[in-house]
Amino acid sequence: MTSNNVQEWFDSAPDDKKVILDTLRQMIVSQSNKVVEEIKWSRPCYSKNGKLFCYLNITKNHVTIGFEKGASLKDTSKLLQGTGKEMRHINLKTLEELKPLAIKQLIEEACNS
Repeated sequence: MTSNNVQEWFDSAPDDKKVILDTLRQMIVSQSNKVVEEIKWSRPCYSKNGKLFCYLNITKNHVTIGFEKGASLKDTSKLLQGTGKEMRHINLKTLEELKPLAIKQLIEEACNS
């Protein structure tokens, strides 16, 4: 899908989740001018050099940022959840739960690994 579809996805997000989504989106796309943002599996996914590294999702109760190879990330703040072989995620219910420095570090490592 085109970037217009990505913007439509963000525009259609519930108002109470838009600030969290916009903050995470900016943190992700600011990593590199090579980050590609596109809709896959009905959600925004982010890749660099053809390699998917994270995605965003909305549920009724929270926003999720997921990491394709999250199990291998250095999660010193212990934010990542999940028990899968590779994927990990962080669920955020409020903007106050967002730990910008720790999440940005995870995004940077995921983007550049």
